Amino acid sequence: MAETKTNLRQAKAKAFVNGIVSEKDLKVVTDKGETRIEGNITVKTSDVNFIRFGVYAKEKTSNGTANKAYAGIQTVMNEYKSIADVGEEEATEVKVSGDVSAFTRDDGRVLVTYRSNFFNRVKAGDELDPKAEFSIEMFISSIAPEFTTDGEETGRLLVGGWVPTYNGIDPIELVAEGDVASAIDSGFEVGQTVEFYGEIINNQIRTVTEIPVKIGKPRQKVEVTYKNDLIIQGASEAYEEGITAELPYEADTIQIAIQEREARLAEEKAKKKSGQSEVAKPKPSGAAHGRTLGF
Repeated sequence: MAETKTNLRQAKAKAFVNGIVSEKDLKVVTDKGETRIEGNITVKTSDVNFIRFGVYAKEKTSNGTANKAYAGIQTVMNEYKSIADVGEEEATEVKVSGDVSAFTRDDGRVLVTYRSNFFNRVKAGDELDPKAEFSIEMFISSIAPEFTTDGEETGRLLVGGWVPTYNGIDPIELVAEGDVASAIDSGFEVGQTVEFYGEIINNQIRTVTEIPVKIGKPRQKVEVTYKNDLIIQGASEAYEEGITAELPYEADTIQIAIQEREARLAEEKAKKKSGQSEVAKPKPSGAAHGRTLGF
């Protein structure tokens, strides 16, 4: 099957993070005559919030010249220090500008990931302003209350949408709370194109429970839970041709792109060997109870 791809303007989907390098896992790879640095860098923005960026920088550009991003990542690899290696007091403080992207697993779950080749040290004498923020343009496909697994409303609003990317289109889900949720519920409609901005929540919460023993030191049971949300804090006006500088996405074109995506995923799945792992239970969604375009 020949791959087709509808030509859609790539949406802006950015992450802006200030924090301390928590972990650094980078390596130089040479493959088929090409050298690159790849791996991950995790940045700590609070005691419980950690943002992991995927890194992939080729030594040469497509026209064979030196890649400035590669040189920058070399500096990160050789000079930046992580909390895991030297402790928090000596670890490098950074400002990161990166991309937000969605990755669809084999079980259908969509995971939000972050990638960047641009890490800048906070200058000596400057005070670090920790933050983890996003700015995402999207075509709204659903606006609905969030429900618990028991069917109770949480009070939060789920805003689902589609984000055109350089290689197709991906779904994404944002969360709104309080007055922001009310404003979105009354101020926007499915089918509109909007730029949302807000806070990235990637919490790692460790709960340590001591288990009494009759002899020796108490045992410890450590449980780690994760909370991953994109919390909306504001939004642009809905894009409108002739009124806003940005053009809105057309529903018909979005639907064609979604169909192409589904065909591509089905083809990729068919190529894989049989024997799938157990399908993970999706997180609760209120889309069936709210406003949706059905795609």
